[in-house]
Amino acid sequence: MADKQFAPLYKIADQFIAQANTLTESTDLATLAAGLRYAAARFAAFEASLRTDDLRRDKTDALDAYLDEFRAMLDENLEQYSDHQSKA
Repeated sequence: MADKQFAPLYKIADQFIAQANTLTESTDLATLAAGLRYAAARFAAFEASLRTDDLRRDKTDALDAYLDEFRAMLDENLEQYSDHQSKA
């Protein structure tokens, strides 16, 4: 995902991460991480509801699409952190 086409995505993600970093001063990491995942899930459900006129019918397709996307993003980031750890 290192293309220039993803620059807006990275910019938005960096804003969320900056806010999360600020919240680590007053919130434990596990709670903060769970809160971010829950917020992402809620917003994804909202987005999915706007993309169909029958979310109940299309729920499985929406879940599959969001889970595939999240898995790819998480895998990419885990690889980056693994590389960083192995160099430390």
